[in-house]
Amino acid sequence: MGYATLDTALSFSSDDEYDNIKNIPPSGSSILIKDTIGAEGGFLIHHFLVNQLKAEKHAVLVSLAQTMQHYATIGRKLGINLQIAQQKGTFSYIDGLTHLYTTAPSSSNDSTINPPSTISTNLRQQSLISDAFLTNCDSSSSLSSPSLSHIYSTIKSVITTRHNIPGSRLALIIDDLSALLYAGCNVCNLIEFFKACRLLCQKQKGSLITLIHADEAMDAIISSADEENARQEDLFIKSLQYQSEYILAVRGLGSGFSRDVSGEITLARGPQNYDLEYRPTTLQYKILDNNVQFFARGFSQGVL
Repeated sequence: MGYATLDTALSFSSDDEYDNIKNIPPSGSSILIKDTIGAEGGFLIHHFLVNQLKAEKHAVLVSLAQTMQHYATIGRKLGINLQIAQQKGTFSYIDGLTHLYTTAPSSSNDSTINPPSTISTNLRQQSLISDAFLTNCDSSSSLSSPSLSHIYSTIKSVITTRHNIPGSRLALIIDDLSALLYAGCNVCNLIEFFKACRLLCQKQKGSLITLIHADEAMDAIISSADEENARQEDLFIKSLQYQSEYILAVRGLGSGFSRDVSGEITLARGPQNYDLEYRPTTLQYKILDNNVQFFARGFSQGVL
């Protein structure tokens, strides 16, 4: 599987109607991974991907940061073969950047997203976005440049045609959503896109796993140059946090570089999670060539 120590610390609930696999995210849940420039969270993407495929469950990976070869190479180190998983039908890869500036198809087929003008209406009907929130969105902004509608259309088509199988426990993994923000996507439209993906996963009894950047040092640079950009990025991060059951925050050591410790990760329940007994946990970690070691603060092998 992935990293056993991390699985234990996450302590996922086992309320799924199909099976009792405790290292797979609960059905309908959203996991938000926040990383920084000094401590990238990509290793957590591989952790969840490996867990899904080794449990013979389904995964759809939307990459906005890396190539398929990158994931395949690391996957082999962790004991999975993504090409074989693709052939079996349990894994699909979507290169999100190729769809970014492409116009969404106008087909009325169910596997195609609705035109951008109807997205807000549909989400209002699902009561996922409040009228007050939508009122604050820029009504003149379009999802067609960059084309969030086309990316969503592709995701929906792949999920509904290849992974719409009872018991698949589908995980939609987005690596990383911040790339769309930096590419010029309107923040409110991007939040709608996230909520639409979340709703799609809930309908499929699956989970949504999303990586974003939340670097305080970068925020300070942005705020000094452009206060509005900083405000929009803060809205983006907080909105995604509010919609998530699990939040994994990856950051570097406050004391600076260490040869024995790569960084820290804090595991917390989000506002949508009602597990009141869980207490946030902070672990330190060391990234190795074929593995990642997790340990309590001050208990790395180099320290001991």
